[in-house]
This record gives sequence, structure tokens and C-alpha cells, in this order.
Amino acid sequence: MRVAIVFFGLARALPRTIESIQRNIYAANVADGFSFCTFASLNLLRNLNNPRAGELNVALDPADAYLLNADVYLLVPQDDASIAAPLAAAQRQADAYDDDWCASRNLLHQLASLQRAWAACTQPQYGRFDYFLFVRPDLLYLDSFRLAKLASAFAGAGNIALPAWQRHGGFNDRFAFADATAARHYAERLSLVGEYCGLAPLHAERLLAYALYQGECKVCALPVRAQRIRAHGAKVTETFSGLNSNLPRKPQRFALDTMRRVRFAR
Repeated sequence: MRVAIVFFGLARALPRTIESIQRNIYAANVADGFSFCTFASLNLLRNLNNPRAGELNVALDPADAYLLNADVYLLVPQDDASIAAPLAAAQRQADAYDDDWCASRNLLHQLASLQRAWAACTQPQYGRFDYFLFVRPDLLYLDSFRLAKLASAFAGAGNIALPAWQRHGGFNDRFAFADATAARHYAERLSLVGEYCGLAPLHAERLLAYALYQGECKVCALPVRAQRIRAHGAKVTETFSGLNSNLPRKPQRFALDTMRRVRFAR
């Protein structure tokens, strides 16, 4: 089976996370007959300012991206001009994170990196992939990804496994394992921002739920924990409640009863 491993977002914290990536993704699956092709679709910044995360003018080294030893690199300088249209759509609603649109900009840049990755993954020269593993490079992975076990629970098309913790009214969007059908809906969320923001304020987890619902995808739990590592090295204290109960073990369709399930009250 061929798996595309897609790294997305910012190339930050890799010197602190690369060992966990190598151990819990690659080494954990080396005996199961998978063939991997790694795509690194990352946004480049010289200095990161993210007050919500306490990252204030932190210098980033673009060379850290090469620690991934990816087969394909898509390294793009982060520029707000590239997200102007979806940001304008988001700003027609309230600022969900109440931080002068900083978190929303970061989300849109992350979604743009995913969209670029999907465009690359589907190029004929890379062949057909059976599954896609989407992962952020700034996470310290605490558990191993057992891809064969996850794939054995999939049936038909449109299956995706997601972290069961920190759903925030939608689905945790930090990493995912999916078949090709569901992977497209996961990776192309940027194209839904205008539509979604006609209904609700931009919100990462709820946008993902909306995209998977629109794609008629089936969702199950991905039993892996991960800890965010900030650009200055600080570890984020994560809450892993509901790890074994918030999502089913086998993929199932879910329902959005009304748009109130997606709309969020401030």
C-alpha cells in the first residue's frame, strides 16, 4: 500500500519534534509493507508573531524544514496577499478568536499549505496513493501511528481518522489519516471558507466538521496524542479527555442537526 505523508503548516520546532516523527510514524510502520512518499508543504517565515501562543518575534530557521528529508518540498514564503479573498470572507463575520484576526490568518495560511500539498500529491508523476497521512511538524507525537490497524477499519470510500480530543464543537484538525476520497475534503477546506463564512464565523474545528459533512465522509478516532511545541521551545499543556469515547473506532457518518451545530456562540 502506498501512503503519502503530508507535512503542512509552519516549519517550526522541528529540531525538537523530528525524533518523535521518525519513531512514531516511519519506524512504527516499517514492518507493515507500506511504501511512503513524503511531501513537505510548509510556509516560511523569518520571524513569527503569534501573541495568542506567546510567540513574539521568534526567529525561525527555514533550513529546519530539511530535517524532514522529504521526497517533495513545497516551501512558500508566507504572505497575506495569498489569503486575501478568504480572509475578506472571514472578516464579514465576527472574529471568532478575538485577537485582531491573527489566529484566523494563521489558520488560512495553514489551509493554503494543505491546498498546495493536495495539488502536488495528485500530480501523475507521483502515482496513486491508497492513503494519506496529514501531520504538522510542530507536534511532539506521544503515541505511534498504527496505519495498518487504522486502514483495516476503513470500508468503502470516504473514511478518515481524526484525534478524538479537543474537538471544540467540530473535529480536531491537527493531523489525520484518510483514504483518497476523504483526504481531498480534508485538504481542500480553503475553497469552502467563503461558503462557510456565509453561515458562521471562521473556526478551525467547525470548518473541518462542515467540510467532512459536505463530503459525506465517515469519521473515526485516531488514537494518537500529540503535544504542541511553540517556536521558542515551550510545550503546550494539552487536554486529552475523551480520547477513547468522543469518536467511534470504525468510521461512521455523522449528522449536523442544524447550522447551530456549526455556528458558535461567543
